[in-house]
Parts: sequence; structure tokens; C-alpha cells
Amino acid sequence: MHVFFVGVKLLASVEIIRFYDEYAKMQLGFYTDTHVAKQIALQLRQKNVDIVRCEEVGMAEADDEAHLSYATAHGRIIITFDKGFRDRGFLWLSEGKQHTGIFVCKDHLQGSGGIGTIVNECLFYHTAVQMGAAKVEEFQNQVIDIE
Repeated sequence: MHVFFVGVKLLASVEIIRFYDEYAKMQLGFYTDTHVAKQIALQLRQKNVDIVRCEEVGMAEADDEAHLSYATAHGRIIITFDKGFRDRGFLWLSEGKQHTGIFVCKDHLQGSGGIGTIVNECLFYHTAVQMGAAKVEEFQNQVIDIE
């Protein structure tokens, strides 16, 4: 009886891990570089969006390559105002590397006036994935302008 219980417990653990892995595939995760206002992350978190700021993971002084590497390694779309990420994303593809997606915010969205636009755009994509209208994989290797 004890062996059966251990087997059931192990099976339940495996099923939980599978469920979590499938659930994670249905969620967009975001990562911001230093150019993105802290308020954007705060507002998205209030709406239950998974977002990490580079400052929170010791990447505040990192270069663009390191930011993109971190975001990709952690399955996150990078949000930035840095136009250099557009070229970096295409360079990665030409080198045979993959990335999880890049959202490049237009300059006119800098400052408090653009926060709502960026939050709403990210929330739109996040909700589309949650509702099944889009898939996380559709953002892979894409550079999307946030206007």
C-alpha cells in the first residue's frame, strides 16, 4: 500500500509539472531594459502580467546583447525604447539564433504620457494569448513596434 501511495504521489507531481509547463506556454512574460519606466511594470503587475525589470535581476548595467540573452533564456519578450534592439534581433536571426520577441516603443511614448499606451498594448497581447487568440510562439523572432 505504501509503494502505491508513493507511486500516486510521484505521478501527481509529474502531472502538476506537465500542467505548469503547458500553462507557462500560454503566458507571455516580459522583460524591460533601463529605458522603460518602472511604472509600466507596476501597472502590468497590477493586471497579473508577468514582467521583470532589468534592475530587479542585476542587469541594470548590462549591454543590449546581455539583455536580449537574458530575456530569451527566461522566455520573455523584451520591451525597450532602444532602437538598436531592432538591428540586434535581426542580427541574431542572421546568426541562426532565436529570441522570444522584441517590443520597440516609439520615442513619442517616453514619459508619463506614453505609459498607458505601452501598458495597454502589452496587456492586449497578453490577453490575446490567455484567451487563445494568439500563441506565445507567434512572438518568437518578431520585432513589434509599440506606437
